[in-house]
Amino acid sequence: MLIRKTRLGDIEVDDEKIITFPYGLLGFEDMRRYVLLSPNPTVPFRWLQSIENPGLAFVVVNPLVFHPRYDMKIPTAQLSVIECGSPEEIAVLVIVTIPEDPAEMTANLAGPLVINTKKRLGVQVVLGDETYSTEHSIVKEFQSLSNRPFESVKDNLEPIATNY
Repeated sequence: MLIRKTRLGDIEVDDEKIITFPYGLLGFEDMRRYVLLSPNPTVPFRWLQSIENPGLAFVVVNPLVFHPRYDMKIPTAQLSVIECGSPEEIAVLVIVTIPEDPAEMTANLAGPLVINTKKRLGVQVVLGDETYSTEHSIVKEFQSLSNRPFESVKDNLEPIATNY
């Protein structure tokens, strides 16, 4: 399948790589089919590109990359939506917001995307407690993990920020 006019240019997508979100994503309930793209394999950030709307794409990342203590409880009902049989089938991603200043980059830890990698089914989970925020600072986490100033951490963030 060919997706035209995306942020990354025209891309050819193997139908077997399409991830279906039966309920869509919050605010985009009608957009249900996506593909995960990795324009730069050395950077942990990826694009979750809509198949139905080539102008719709989200920057996503595995939250454990910057928040190794991230621990959420996935409701059983959500696991049944994605037909999950075992924890090994699950991938968790969070949506990243990149403002003009990449130092202000945040991640939505309160609404993670849970994907059954085997069946290519996904769901956005809304965590019911206040443990995690919708605007968690990625840069502050990177800095606390590495004990380095933002300028040295910035190299890991810039490639995706400049393509946004």
